[in-house]
Amino acid sequence: MEIFLHRTYTDHRAFHPLQVRRASEKGECNVMLKNGIFSAIAALASAICTVLFFSPIHWNILAEGGILFLLLFAAYYIVLQNKTRFVAPLSRSKRWAAGLFMLLFPLFAVISMKGEQTHLQHSPLAVKFVIYIGTYVSIIMLTLFIVSLILSVTPDRPDPGKKWGYIFVYALPPLIVWTFYLIAFFPGAMTADSIFQWEQAHTGKFNDWHPLMYTLFIMLVTSVWDSPAAIGIAQIIIISLVIGYCLFELEKAGAPKWAVWAVSILFAVSPINGIYSITVWKDILYSTFILLFTTLIGKLIMTNGDWLKRFPAFIFFTVTALGVVFFRHNGFVVCLATLIILSAAFRHLWKQWLLVLSLVVAIHYAVTGPLFAYLKVTPSDPNEALSIPTQQIARVITYNGKMTEQQAEYIHKIMPLDLWKKLYNPYLTDPIKFSRHYNRQAIFPDHLSTYLQTWWEICRQNPRLVIEAMAKQTSLVWQMNEPKDGYTSMFVTNVFYGNKFGLKNEVIFQPITKTVGTYLKWSETAGKPFIWRPAVYMFFIILFTFIAFLRNDRKALLLPIAVLLNIGTVFIALPAQDFRYLYSNSLVFFIAFLFALVSYRNDGNTLSQKR
Repeated sequence: MEIFLHRTYTDHRAFHPLQVRRASEKGECNVMLKNGIFSAIAALASAICTVLFFSPIHWNILAEGGILFLLLFAAYYIVLQNKTRFVAPLSRSKRWAAGLFMLLFPLFAVISMKGEQTHLQHSPLAVKFVIYIGTYVSIIMLTLFIVSLILSVTPDRPDPGKKWGYIFVYALPPLIVWTFYLIAFFPGAMTADSIFQWEQAHTGKFNDWHPLMYTLFIMLVTSVWDSPAAIGIAQIIIISLVIGYCLFELEKAGAPKWAVWAVSILFAVSPINGIYSITVWKDILYSTFILLFTTLIGKLIMTNGDWLKRFPAFIFFTVTALGVVFFRHNGFVVCLATLIILSAAFRHLWKQWLLVLSLVVAIHYAVTGPLFAYLKVTPSDPNEALSIPTQQIARVITYNGKMTEQQAEYIHKIMPLDLWKKLYNPYLTDPIKFSRHYNRQAIFPDHLSTYLQTWWEICRQNPRLVIEAMAKQTSLVWQMNEPKDGYTSMFVTNVFYGNKFGLKNEVIFQPITKTVGTYLKWSETAGKPFIWRPAVYMFFIILFTFIAFLRNDRKALLLPIAVLLNIGTVFIALPAQDFRYLYSNSLVFFIAFLFALVSYRNDGNTLSQKR
């Protein structure tokens, strides 16, 4: 009897709930401690490798290395603590997609961030291998860290009844902040391109070198007030209202209010948006239409295309598409390809897509045909499309690549070979194509086929040189770090000096001019690697879009098609390293972030709902 009671008593104590809880808490503490120790060691090793990937260790980068260590420690620790939390709810196909993405995305990011690395030139191969692997692992962990943080945010409930007045509320921060830029650099910022379009708008002699639509926009605005400041005011209002509308729609869809307000403020204080809002460039409104187009694509995704069935929505979408078409020459290809992809994804609305495509194509050709003829618009220079071939031929000549006598003789007709060498800039075609020695008649209009055939033969004979030429010329598109021998044309704060219209900047209030100027100066020095390289935004757009896919479904991957197609068209014919060509990257970045916080599926299978 005593034995029985003793066993019962001890067994009762062994399974007491308080002891079980204590044992469980002790086990959790041990796991947390182990994860913490491992995270600290791994973060230190990864941080050292990553620092060495970019530069030799010296005192000036200790602070940056310390910040990187803390970020990596947080990444390792949070990923280890939640390693099954975000994987378990995913379907099998999403797990495979996530695994493949986590292998390839960091790899391309490492390639994009890789510089000349002169400090590693004499390092042993084993050392380089360890540094590269360590950096690769760092990017994997930081990517997983971002994914886990965003997926841990629970979206708000959709609010379809939200009042339209919020558009103006969210537009207010940029509207206020950007007004200070206009005061600081009154009456705005204008380059030689700006003056060229200003002249067309004031003489009525049109040239399609720059899109006619922006010239007509200048004519319309300056008919009210003949000053560049009028264009700045109009652009500030248009861009502010567009971002206000975009944020309004995403909050309606369930993006958390704190995130929407954060984007509104960050959008306003971005030095890019501030100075570009008062710059007379076609790229500004074109990129704004890409931003709006992307948001409308998001609405199509979230409603499975049904939003387009409404007549006002159909008109709004078509007008936005036409804005993409007419404000830059590559816009027609970008818009057309986007519409074709969307029509395939939402093919149950084939009647609507057929009508949209027909209207866009018909209006495009009506404008570029009869209207251009009526306004006597001079055609654009076709030589602009030959930037990449020009650079490839120039590099082959400069580095004494293989050329036959016949090829050399033809290229010499375009420009003497020694001048090709002298004028070649790996990142800019202007010195060659605008040289007074450059003979366009050897190419246009009767010898284009000869030029293209010669170029293709030279490419086949010199694959390494032509790949290098293209990689350098398109550096702005794919490379996050600026090459040491390269450059990034960011912005101007003045009206083009010596213009024949007598346009000059005025200082209205010196303290504002000084403060805004200092802020912009900081952005182009300390903030340049993060703010003024379009590839940074491109990589984040891809990452945020993939997170939206994990949270929702495959249709989420359609969100950035317009901006990615724009990147692709710029890649094919990039003439210079001007940030403005890819300004839309920095705008769509904000929309992609908010879209990753939205859960539009209502079938109970979203990641956020399963948690």
